[in-house]
Amino acid sequence: MAQRRIVFVLAAIAVGAYYMWGVRAAGYPFRWGQDLNGYYDYLGRSFVHGHLYLPVEPAPELLALSDPYNPAADSTYKLWDAALFHRRYYLYHGPGPALILFTPWRLLTGHDLPENFALFLFCFGGYLFSAGTLLRVQALAGARVGPAMLAAMLLALGICQSVPYLLNRVWVYEIAIGAGYFCVSGAFFLLARSIESKRKAYWLAGSGLLFGLAVSCRPTLGVAAAMALSGLAVIAIRTNDRRWREVIAFAVPLAAAGAGIALYNYARFGNPFEFGIHYLLSGPFQNRIKLQSANLLPGLYYNLFCRPAFDAVFPWVRLALRYPYDSASQVPKEYFLEATAGAWFLAPFIAGALFVPRTMRLFFWTLTASGLGILLFLAATGFVTQRYETDFLPLLALAGLANAGIWLSRGAGWRRIAVGAALAVSIAFGAVVNLALGLSGPYDDVLKNRPASYARLARVLSPVAELRPMMNPRLDVELAADFAQAPDGVPVPLLTIGRGPYSQFVFAERRGEVLRIELKTANSSATWEMPAPGAKPVEIEVKYARESGRLAVAVDGRDALSANAGVVFTAPSQVTVGENRIDTGTTAPRFTGRLRIVRKTVQAD
Repeated sequence: MAQRRIVFVLAAIAVGAYYMWGVRAAGYPFRWGQDLNGYYDYLGRSFVHGHLYLPVEPAPELLALSDPYNPAADSTYKLWDAALFHRRYYLYHGPGPALILFTPWRLLTGHDLPENFALFLFCFGGYLFSAGTLLRVQALAGARVGPAMLAAMLLALGICQSVPYLLNRVWVYEIAIGAGYFCVSGAFFLLARSIESKRKAYWLAGSGLLFGLAVSCRPTLGVAAAMALSGLAVIAIRTNDRRWREVIAFAVPLAAAGAGIALYNYARFGNPFEFGIHYLLSGPFQNRIKLQSANLLPGLYYNLFCRPAFDAVFPWVRLALRYPYDSASQVPKEYFLEATAGAWFLAPFIAGALFVPRTMRLFFWTLTASGLGILLFLAATGFVTQRYETDFLPLLALAGLANAGIWLSRGAGWRRIAVGAALAVSIAFGAVVNLALGLSGPYDDVLKNRPASYARLARVLSPVAELRPMMNPRLDVELAADFAQAPDGVPVPLLTIGRGPYSQFVFAERRGEVLRIELKTANSSATWEMPAPGAKPVEIEVKYARESGRLAVAVDGRDALSANAGVVFTAPSQVTVGENRIDTGTTAPRFTGRLRIVRKTVQAD
């Protein structure tokens, strides 16, 4: 027992340190002792002052519009993804985070709580609850897992469930999801504590309350509350009337939380079932919830099986925007789609969630059914974004790891070795994918805001020089291009430098008897024209001057154009020619001319 506690403490310290690094890695500090402009800071401040609307006045010109979604509205006063109703802004995201954390903090300190620190607290608290549940069910099942495997499982609970990605960019969406993760993890922990406990009713009452708070953070998590209530009801039906007292102990605080949410909605919108999504100031088709069977297959594909982009250059894994069967026509009308990586790649061991052991079968079925039920609900909505995976993946990850631990402890011989090896490999793979996505996030904010720190990290973790990203390297590339067969009026990508926020591009386009060269950087662009060379090859040289921060292009030995690049961030392998890279969707003829690199220098000092 002492050994397990030591492993738990060490794992918790490691995960907590990583989470703290994760919310600060993009360069956003904790701003203490201030009135902040986070949406949940607004809501906490509103609750303190006794009202439900946000303390921001809509612009008069916005109120005068017959269509509040008109982009002509003054963006200075428009709160994107807030609900506008009867001349007031409201938060359509649930009030749970404000009730749990932001309002108490405002009452105690008189200032707002930084949202990035709040997300750290919610996610770390959710992890501690999940780890506690894993240890509890292992103890109840009599499972004995070695310290090394237990440490790997505890670390996987903290890393392989999409939380690292959630920590990279902190806004209102991530706060609601992180708070929901905290509440539903706590609810299952208390549910596990109630098993074989003499104070079962107290644990169940706390579990019901946390399930209710989870719904107040993310209504989607009501699926997990329904599954837990159904499981307790099944036990009561199978046993005797005394068990109905336990069901009531669970159901009463859950119902009270549900009633509170209904009253909250009614007080704002005059409808207990209206969370504000129909009054949302957002993009087209986003102010609706419409469950459709046509959304299920694409939703399951994106949430489970969509392959991320694997690359030899650090950080090796990025999100990719894909279409089922590589066809945009497979996506239903009004579908909301962002780049995703399926849960199967983030936590391959979730397959273990389906192999429910005989011990504590109903608890494990409840845990697995909750994760799958939330997944199906999300898939049916037609909204796909990576952060939503945190609603269901932690539950499936917990079930998969707990089941695997029980099977591992009871196996023998080659079966034990096989299960242990498969679990270790899947944990390692999932950890790499999650840590990579946690670094790149949705917008590469770590690279964009802290390129020097990113370069140091890449230098340590990239042993191959050709694949090592560098900041402001010595760069000198000479190309030989033959434009004789270049299609008229079609841009030809000549050179690509780097990727992400510091990408630089050189294009050429033949327009009749004129050849136009264009340089695009993250900060500016420039163009230059010359007579079309016909069959004569053209020599193009691209140089980066670190002192001035400018990229310069010379054509046939003459200075042609330059543009401010600011920061150049690339690995040598990411400096590539662009022959035949015209988009596949175009109907224009492809460039068939010859294009090659004659000389390339990309190196650090």
